[in-house]
Parts: sequence; C-alpha cells; structure tokens
Amino acid sequence: MPEPGNDPLADIAPVVVRSAAAQVADGLVLLVREEKLKPDDKLPSERDLATRFKVSRPTVREALAALELAGVVRSYRGRGTIVVGTPSQVATWGVEIFPPQVFEARLAIEPQLAALAARKHYPVDLAYLQQALADHEKVFQTTGEYPSDLPIHRAIARAARNPILERALEDALLHTQSPLWMALRARAFATQEARASHSQDLHEVVKFIGQGKPAEAAHVWRHHLFYFRADMLGRTHGSAD
Repeated sequence: MPEPGNDPLADIAPVVVRSAAAQVADGLVLLVREEKLKPDDKLPSERDLATRFKVSRPTVREALAALELAGVVRSYRGRGTIVVGTPSQVATWGVEIFPPQVFEARLAIEPQLAALAARKHYPVDLAYLQQALADHEKVFQTTGEYPSDLPIHRAIARAARNPILERALEDALLHTQSPLWMALRARAFATQEARASHSQDLHEVVKFIGQGKPAEAAHVWRHHLFYFRADMLGRTHGSAD
C-alpha cells in the first residue's frame, strides 16, 4: 500500500451512478449553462422531451420537478414549463435527491410509523401528539394559514418508538427545508379547501392512533402524503392505495 501522501490515486472521486431523471436534468442544465436555453424560453412538451432523451414521460416529470425545486424552471398552468435559471445560477448544479424521491421515501416510512404508533399506544406519546395537534390547530383556526405540520409527523414518529425508522424520516425531512420547497408547499396550500382537507387528515390520523387502529392510521397518513405530493408537484390526483 502506498505511503500516506504518496498515493497517486488519492484524489480519484468515487463513481456515482445517477438516475435517468438526474441525467435528463443534467442535460437541460447544460443547455442553460451554455445559454442555448435562456430565461423565458419555453421547454418542449413532456412527450417531446421524453422522445429526445429516449426516456419515459414519468422520468421527464421527475427531472422537471427537481429543476423547479432548484429554481431552474417554473411550471405554469396553460403555459407550460419556462426557463428561469441563468448560467451563473446553475454553475454549481448537482441534484442528487429529487422531490419525488423524498415523497417515495416518506410514503414508504410514514404510514408504517403511524401504524406502529397506533399499535404501541403509549399514553405519554399520545399526550405529546395531541398537544402537537392542538398547537397546529390553534394557529390554523386563528390565522387561516396552514402552519408546518412537521411537528405532528415527528410526534407520530416518536410515538412509533422505532429509532431506526425515526432517523430515516429525519433523513428525508432534511430535503424539505429549502426556500423553493417552501414556495412549492405554499402553492399546495394556496386554497382554503386544500388547507381544510389536510387539517382534517391530521385530526383523523391522531384519532385512529388514539383508538389503537393501526390499519386506519396508516391509510390516512398515506392518503395525506399522496395528496400533498400531487398538490405540491402539480400532478393529477389518482388512487392513494
């Protein structure tokens, strides 16, 4: 083995296998960096992009969602997807975690956390969860705004009493704190109807956890995340099951 400081391979970067969606995003960012795509340019349709990159339309949607989260493009209803990023803004581009991937992780983790919380049913955890809901509801009823419900998500994870799953959730939540994620979240809760619907989900999941009903708690929490994903990423609602 070479002596420390004398290894000619010391600076080699590890190989990273990027997803098809990441490669599509990379290709579009390169066009912005080279000024072949400029601010206010309209991107081709999803179908056209899928044909050009030889990928599926869901792959293109995933790439565009990541680009929107990063502030490179913006989607407008009836107008399409418009470039808003500049070469200087994408100079350090390198997205590894995409919004749909964050939701995939949360959908895999959080319904199980809700089921475990209902199954274990510790009184101290239920009291903590009820308080988190009451704090959220007080702000919602007073202001009409939908405050962050992450304290409730975390209270459910705590009530599940599984530190491995709780840490996995925290890893996913690290990717929900950027300013643009907050902007997309605001879009998801732009209407009173959307805010009221999600607030009802919170009440139902806490109710089922309190009643010790794991299947029902998991179903509500899956529904909550599924519709949040659809509203936030601008997708059509389908089945949450």
